[in-house]
Amino acid sequence: MTDSQNKETTGKGKAFFDRGDQVAETGNWDFAIQMYLDGIRREPGNIERGHAPLREVSLKRKIQGGKPAGFIEAMKRKGGKEPADVLASTEFLLAKDPGNVSQMVAVLKAARNIDYPEVVKWIGHILFEAMRQAKRADKRILIMIAEAFAEAEDYASALPACDMALQLDPKNADLQEMAKDLSAKGTIKQGRYDTGGSFVESVRDLDGQMALSQRDHLAQSRDFLEQEIEKTRAAYEASPDEPVKINALTEALLKIEEEGYENEAIDILEKAYADLGEYRYKVRTDDVRIRQIRRRYNKLKTDGQRDQAMQLARELMSFELEVYAERAKNYPTDLSVKYELGRRQLTDGKLDDAIASLQQAQRDPKRRISAMTYLGQAFEKKQWHREAVETYEKALESEPPEVRAKELHYSLAKALKAMGEKQKALDHFSTVAQMDYNFRDVREQVEALRKEIE
Repeated sequence: MTDSQNKETTGKGKAFFDRGDQVAETGNWDFAIQMYLDGIRREPGNIERGHAPLREVSLKRKIQGGKPAGFIEAMKRKGGKEPADVLASTEFLLAKDPGNVSQMVAVLKAARNIDYPEVVKWIGHILFEAMRQAKRADKRILIMIAEAFAEAEDYASALPACDMALQLDPKNADLQEMAKDLSAKGTIKQGRYDTGGSFVESVRDLDGQMALSQRDHLAQSRDFLEQEIEKTRAAYEASPDEPVKINALTEALLKIEEEGYENEAIDILEKAYADLGEYRYKVRTDDVRIRQIRRRYNKLKTDGQRDQAMQLARELMSFELEVYAERAKNYPTDLSVKYELGRRQLTDGKLDDAIASLQQAQRDPKRRISAMTYLGQAFEKKQWHREAVETYEKALESEPPEVRAKELHYSLAKALKAMGEKQKALDHFSTVAQMDYNFRDVREQVEALRKEIE
């Protein structure tokens, strides 16, 4: 983004972004989407306050059953006079259907037509992840992603997209040349060949240079990350209250997974929370602390210090319960928070609390089956076997994937067995055995029940 553009747009979308945040907390996703888009029209380059929360809201809307834009609604959103209007129009359609690859491509095209490389990179990463998760990636789209990243001079992100396209078409000479070009430009940007000479000279013997690069990759990565920290720290110190600067520095610090850098990120986030009063900074702080405790736990476990590891695991559970209970109060409509809270309440033996949380969480289509599985387990631990049976049966009616279905049939069989319904229990144990003969103790369960029934 140019200085003139930054001067023109900074702050113009703030009122709309703030309103979008407020509305999103009530669960009114469509209105929140409109508010964020109105802000994006005024500040098209604002990732932190515009594009990122819009994406988050669109995903939550989708999870709760939100439908794509209808034909007439989509036609009304076509085009626009200004590039920012076109970007907002395409992003509206993506927000209504966040998994639609065609809409992602449209947003990427619109972003490339407007001078905001950060927006290009933001949507580029989303689209590349969609390609990685697709049953079969689209070579044309991968090339478009690589070209977009290259235009934004993000060669480190362009190269994986190009490599993925090359895997689909290994003999494509143009792609082979593109990969070499991106590798060379990435190396130059990192400063390895900035001592003079022509581009041709700098890429001479590139294969040899790439072999050397692989050997000291970790050291180079560390140097690069530390340079990013210094750069973003300088920008933050100049404007410590700007969300974009706060986020950029904390993300740079957290990429180096060491407590010293993480603690600096925590200090910055705590200051932002105190100064700006936005709860999302508290959420990020707690996430970092949880990551630190888990890393310590894993080290103790690896070192064979079992007792210390168990003590730390108990401390982590207590902290996570506190964290998610607080989040549930701050985000009362966020069912993903209810789900995470319910899981931990179940593990900690807070069965009544877990049942209440998981009953709400099961309304989330994305987590419905998982939430019902845990809910059934909570009923079982209370010895409410009938309620557990009915919960597992409802979960199975949703036609879960095989991995989850095995778990549900097995749990249902155990609950039926506890109720004395031996034949029904045997039927479900038998179903599990037919799906996976080595699943837990299902063979022993089938044989034992058959003997009892006979």
